[in-house]
Amino acid sequence: MILRFSAMGDVVLLVPVVRALVATYPDIEVTVVTRPKFASFFTDIERVVPFPADVDYTYTGIFGMRDLFRKLLRKGSYTAVIDMHDHIRTIILRSLFKLFGTPVIVFNKGRNEKHRFTQKENKDTTPLMHTVERYQEVAARAGFPVNMQPAPYFAVKTSTEEEVTTWLQQQDVTKKGHWIGIAPFAMHISKLWPLENYPKLIALLKQDPDVRIFLFGGGEKEVKYFEGLRQQFPEQCIVVAGHLKLKQELALMQQLDLMLCVDSSNMHLASLMDVPLLSIWGGTHPDVGFGPWGKGAESILQISREELPCRPCSVYGRETCYRGDFACQTRITPDAVYTRIQQALSR
Repeated sequence: MILRFSAMGDVVLLVPVVRALVATYPDIEVTVVTRPKFASFFTDIERVVPFPADVDYTYTGIFGMRDLFRKLLRKGSYTAVIDMHDHIRTIILRSLFKLFGTPVIVFNKGRNEKHRFTQKENKDTTPLMHTVERYQEVAARAGFPVNMQPAPYFAVKTSTEEEVTTWLQQQDVTKKGHWIGIAPFAMHISKLWPLENYPKLIALLKQDPDVRIFLFGGGEKEVKYFEGLRQQFPEQCIVVAGHLKLKQELALMQQLDLMLCVDSSNMHLASLMDVPLLSIWGGTHPDVGFGPWGKGAESILQISREELPCRPCSVYGRETCYRGDFACQTRITPDAVYTRIQQALSR
């Protein structure tokens, strides 16, 4: 049993290791306990059983964790419980399993080294283990060292691909020139490239009359922003947000020539689908352990630490800036992003 409730990016990064587990050990079954909205990441993996646990409403507090434990216990016995979250909820759950004699292995988040990497002064910026590697390490400690498989890590059904084809036909979109995905949003301000830069970038991209730009995201405010871009660039922009489900979005990603994103779950989804990408980094840093898995320096655009030694100021992002001007974002110009996109498309 694997426990990991959030965040979305962290749960997504579990997928390569879970796939490797069942591929390496054909006689095991893996139960992944996560939030209901993330359960679909694991539904198409053979011998993997996602257990949707609504920890926000149904299983809340100590008594909620007790009820969840009882429900999980009724499903059967487990060789091991791997806590891939190390959060108060999973601490309660794993403690109950341990009391009942189930071996428990805990994920090492590397909190101290991440703190040293992001502290304001005297940073230790030695590159840290990637989160996927940390998941591999705890699986090995549980007695299950894995043989990692190549990407893509999400299986897309033919029926889903056909649904996307139908949707594209409805949008009157056919593949002529380059297809570029743009996913500009993240949870924290310090991760965002200024939104006012995207119209300037699209104006540069539209020099190629056949380019098509697919806008990925979710939420009412994001869709409203995307609709504004679509109205400004009706021949280039297609709004994906609010129109396609997750697996359909993955099927569409497979057809992209490039995904432009920030440090976000969409970045992780694109990298795990083996889609060429360019990720823009601001207050966070790929070397803290959340860079695009399987990608190299060609997929990262950031202001160097030599120019801005305050970077990174956070592991997961924050709402404020030590300098007060978010220079790590504003110094990356639309022209610089356009140049890197052109380089990526020419490879």
